[in-house]
Amino acid sequence: MTDHPSVLGALGMVPESPKLDKKIMKNTLDIVWERWNWEHTWGWDFPMTAMTAARLGLPNKALDALFMKIQTNTYLKNGHNYQDGRLRIYLPGNGGVLTTVAMMLEGWDNSQGQFPGFPKDGTWKIKAEGFKKMP
Repeated sequence: MTDHPSVLGALGMVPESPKLDKKIMKNTLDIVWERWNWEHTWGWDFPMTAMTAARLGLPNKALDALFMKIQTNTYLKNGHNYQDGRLRIYLPGNGGVLTTVAMMLEGWDNSQGQFPGFPKDGTWKIKAEGFKKMP
């Protein structure tokens, strides 16, 4: 349970399939969340986790994934996703965050309502324009 939690990509990074069981994916997300060695992950793993949580209807967990306090989920003042001393710029992390936020704002094929990836508890004041639904 180290490196990429790639099992989450089956829902997070690709369109939903009727062959995918969301209850099993929710259980998988819970196990990954609790047991994964997050200190040995990469920058794009956090957005992938957030996309999975959002598609499962867990917007707070999606945000928790995006803001997880792990070195490889750190963004420098210049906007680069820092991984370590030898790899200070990691563009898959940056692209992952941008893609995830756009998805959480506009939604995906089976999502409902406005800003489906964000909590509906009044804590977020959102303005967005020009995004398109993801498959």
